[in-house]
Amino acid sequence: MRFFPTSAALLSIFVASASAQPVSRLVWQPVQEYFIRIQPGRAQMPVEGTQRLNSFVSYTHLGTDFGFHGPAEHTIQWQSDEICVHLGQDPDSWAGLWHSLAGLARESSEVMDFEAPWPVFITAKYQPKVVSVMLQAKGQGRLKLEIKSNTQEMLWSEVLTVDKPECETYILPVPSMAIRNAKLINWTAESGSEVCVDNLNLGVELPAIPFDEYVVAACYAKLARCYDASSGFVRDRAHTEAGAFESVSSTGMFALMTAAVSRPPLSMVSQKDASKIIRTIHKAVRSLDHPYGLLPHFVRRTATGYAIHPGTEFSSVDTAIYYHGLLLAAETLHDEDLKMELLSAVDQIDFKSLHLTDGSISHGLKDDGRSILPHGWNDWGGESALVKMLERIVNDHTPQVKMERPGQAWQGTGFIPEIQSLFYPDFDRDEPDSLDGVKWRSARVRMLEAQRQYIQRTWPQSLPARLGIYGLSAGEGEHGDRYQVGGVDLPDQAMIHPHYILMSASLTQPAETYALLERMEKAGYFPPWGLVETISITGHSYLPMNGSLNAAFEALGAYHLFAKSRGIPDAIYEASRQSPELRRAVELFFPPTARPIQSAELRGAPGTP
Repeated sequence: MRFFPTSAALLSIFVASASAQPVSRLVWQPVQEYFIRIQPGRAQMPVEGTQRLNSFVSYTHLGTDFGFHGPAEHTIQWQSDEICVHLGQDPDSWAGLWHSLAGLARESSEVMDFEAPWPVFITAKYQPKVVSVMLQAKGQGRLKLEIKSNTQEMLWSEVLTVDKPECETYILPVPSMAIRNAKLINWTAESGSEVCVDNLNLGVELPAIPFDEYVVAACYAKLARCYDASSGFVRDRAHTEAGAFESVSSTGMFALMTAAVSRPPLSMVSQKDASKIIRTIHKAVRSLDHPYGLLPHFVRRTATGYAIHPGTEFSSVDTAIYYHGLLLAAETLHDEDLKMELLSAVDQIDFKSLHLTDGSISHGLKDDGRSILPHGWNDWGGESALVKMLERIVNDHTPQVKMERPGQAWQGTGFIPEIQSLFYPDFDRDEPDSLDGVKWRSARVRMLEAQRQYIQRTWPQSLPARLGIYGLSAGEGEHGDRYQVGGVDLPDQAMIHPHYILMSASLTQPAETYALLERMEKAGYFPPWGLVETISITGHSYLPMNGSLNAAFEALGAYHLFAKSRGIPDAIYEASRQSPELRRAVELFFPPTARPIQSAELRGAPGTP
């Protein structure tokens, strides 16, 4: 059963200061909590002719796939938030579940090193270790636990005797030094057993680093798990097959985050590895078709290379996000050749043809690469701002087309007034911008306060309210089968997307946000594999999907929070200020005659909204 803290327990949670001496600690990372994540009335069914489930909708908390095994797998029942195996009348058979530990089970090259389970380019200082396995079960019988390599070699196994009518917790140490190429972790109910399994977890020993650094590392590792080094693209979801559905905007933000964390004091990735990753990304994206200069939103692998995913669009906002990310990454790594290539690509975007009759820039093109989409970027917020600023990089005479509802994000959706501040420090100003007269910082603070108050007011007795969680934004819905956009202007919103907590964190006192993240960690919403995608207002379940878009938002937000908390220069913002092209872009909102940003603002000096 999941543990939900009481109000008294929440009050007793000790929040360590980032300045305290860091110590190593043990945190539980679910491999799988077996609560139902599918629409009511549907069943978890194996792919026809196999013993695996559809990995697009059925996946582990690690961003991998899982499935049933054994000759008696037909006896497995999953009608409630536990998996039960009934073998009392079948004394000669067995059944259970397998779970991939890295990548899909059929991707044999993907393995987990228990001494360094995060992506290999993350430096040893930040790597955790897997030191134990925990399983919760009830009933009568014997359960075999085993860890196998990518060549099906048995690396570790134990047999448990279960004899309790209520869930019992079993914790078993594992020799991490001997498990360097783990592929599968399985549990199997042996013949004659009548058992139910509630969850399976890894005991993760975190390195002795300050909590603010750990937050950056965990968020970056979540995003990095979506990166495919062989192609240079970032998958939209970690649990999908490489080449099936990749996100160009996530790829650009991953490049930027990689460049940022390669800089001291973090040095989370070596600068050599960071440069290699960013060059690989640039080569991959440069090879894509780009009609009117626009990049696809999503791509997939074909017989002749990567191409736009059918049914998606060549997107002006995803193009803007990608090029802002890569330009900042090139500036951060002082790669002038890359910067010149990127500026040349931006210069080839045919903005003139993309302008609609109202003067706004179209959302892009249909997948045919010719048909211009009829809707333009005129809603107020960061998406429109990034598209407008990308045009400004190559055209000082960008039409001054005002945005609709200045200072008011559509539906009160959280990410909309924050996305531009992942790239630019300028929107921390609290003076009217020259385009719409909006005081961006004030608008963002109003949104933050509305976000915090919504859950407390609408669902005051809920677990998220007691924990102080907020975030009515956009992301996957409760079951992970559709994109859901929420907001504080809508009634009875019951799905929280916690990426907003980190996106808006630069507006808060850092200690408050870190305290919230520690409470979320203890409640199971911030495990070592990163923030969960969606939290239901009941707190009963969550969606553990590793989605790259919100992972990118979280990682960049965590980096800016870290810089503000430490009072140190922010590498992304420094690059934004140093780039003449990005300075020219932001002049659309803040011309040189505006008040300069003070040094304390540039460094994100602590302060309340």
